[in-house]
Amino acid sequence: LKAAARRGVDRARDKMGRGRSDSRSKSKARSRSRSRSCSRSPAGDRRHKPDDYGVDTLKITDDDAAFILGKGGKTKEKVARVSEAEIELFERDLILEIRGSRLQRRRAKKYAEGVMAQRTGPVSIAEDYDDGDLTMIDIPQEAVGFVTGRAGNFLRSIEEEWNTLMFFCEVDGKGGRRKDYEKLAIFGGVRARRGSELKVLSAVETKVPGYYSRIRDVVLDRDINRDETGTWGTDSMTFEDDELSYALGKQGG
Repeated sequence: LKAAARRGVDRARDKMGRGRSDSRSKSKARSRSRSRSCSRSPAGDRRHKPDDYGVDTLKITDDDAAFILGKGGKTKEKVARVSEAEIELFERDLILEIRGSRLQRRRAKKYAEGVMAQRTGPVSIAEDYDDGDLTMIDIPQEAVGFVTGRAGNFLRSIEEEWNTLMFFCEVDGKGGRRKDYEKLAIFGGVRARRGSELKVLSAVETKVPGYYSRIRDVVLDRDINRDETGTWGTDSMTFEDDELSYALGKQGG
């Protein structure tokens, strides 16, 4: 009887063990299922497409494709980032596909054409190029090389920092390479353009001391209230020489 009782207890323990094992397996399966579902982006998180969402295509040359792609695809990514459009380059067919709202597509096409135009000469800017995304500034001829930097590296670093797109240009076919000044176009959001503009003007000031004070009012009055909140503006402060280095900090940081 005792042996039979022990066998009964052992069988009960086996069933309980299997029950716990099955329960753990089901729990793990449910956990894995939840993990998989969480890794997917919910439909509600997807960016809502505007009513005027569409697709434009731009036929380009082989040389243009390499130029707009840029090193490691950075130029194409920059155009997409600044315009807020989706851009795909089909290298075999030499087609640039642009997706987004009507304004996003217009801006992306404008930026792409500007980038490609740099390959063969100065970029030509028309008056209707400004979609609320353009700042034009005059750069003294003696500071142009300094502002550009070696192989354009200084301008590229400002673009990267402020999420803008910049290039020297001609306006309505009139030569931008005039005797005294060159036109620099800055594309992007209002805050990004102002940050890029001030960084460029800081470099100009190094070569042409006193230049900013001559155009200060024009700079500060530009783009007032031209943001989504209608409150955009720029304030300024005057520093003494001994205060300036303290305000800038080590290496301007």
